[in-house]
Amino acid sequence: MTTLFSSFGLGVLTISAASLMMTGCSRQQEPTQSMAEQPAYVAVARGRVDVEGGLVRVGAAVDGTVMRVHVRDGDQVKKGQTLIELNPAAAQLAVDAAEAELRQAQAQERVLRARLPGLQERARRLAEAAAGGAIDGQAADDARHEVVRSEAEVAASQAAVDVARQKLRAAQWTLERQQVRAPVDGEVVGLNAQVGNAVAAQTELLRLLPKGRLVVRAEVNEAYVAPLKKGMQAEIVVEAAPGNPPIAARLERIGSVFQVMAPSDDPQERISRRGVECLLSIENPDKLRVGQRVLVRFLP
Repeated sequence: MTTLFSSFGLGVLTISAASLMMTGCSRQQEPTQSMAEQPAYVAVARGRVDVEGGLVRVGAAVDGTVMRVHVRDGDQVKKGQTLIELNPAAAQLAVDAAEAELRQAQAQERVLRARLPGLQERARRLAEAAAGGAIDGQAADDARHEVVRSEAEVAASQAAVDVARQKLRAAQWTLERQQVRAPVDGEVVGLNAQVGNAVAAQTELLRLLPKGRLVVRAEVNEAYVAPLKKGMQAEIVVEAAPGNPPIAARLERIGSVFQVMAPSDDPQERISRRGVECLLSIENPDKLRVGQRVLVRFLP
């Protein structure tokens, strides 16, 4: 009997101890589970690598025909360097014609100015004679009117000279624009011009990758914008290489305007595709290239 009670009591104690251990374990697991339930990222968004200010699209300022191409894709160029030359023949003819017109206007002005002092002297003498009663006053009035008309002609000829000078400047500007120059230091990344091509004004001839810092532009869905703060840390993962280590980034700017986001491959995301563009700086930009698609994960 004593042995049975001892066995029974030992079993009860064992069950009680096991119950206490299970209760303790469950209490210890509660914080761990709550921590695991916390999201690892505040927001996740798709983005692309860009250069600050974007690629520079270089086009022709005037209509023309490509005569020479001085660069190739991948060339490093300096600001002001000649990249492409258009045929300058027509522009040079316009400059020559404008110079001839200016010379003609200046010659006409000199002739009229040369006449003016004599007319003014004649009018003065006739006015004195008319005042002394030596001649009729009508002659003095006619001489004075002739001076006024001559002065108006001189003013008109001066205006003609100014117009001709402006025409010459316009023709010279057009001639200068026959040479397409690099607006900034950079690398040629998209050449679209060949000798003999006829181009119109503002036609894109090439693109330059300027020597600026690389950034990431991420489109964040409107549902996840509120928690974002300027200065927040983030991780960048290249979509084509998800196994590579993430690259550290920092949120520099949060867009102020909601806009329609680019179409997504995920059908569920197409339900709500409004968001804002966020700009992030990159700590190790050497590992990225302009145009790469990346995944941006904003850290809490």
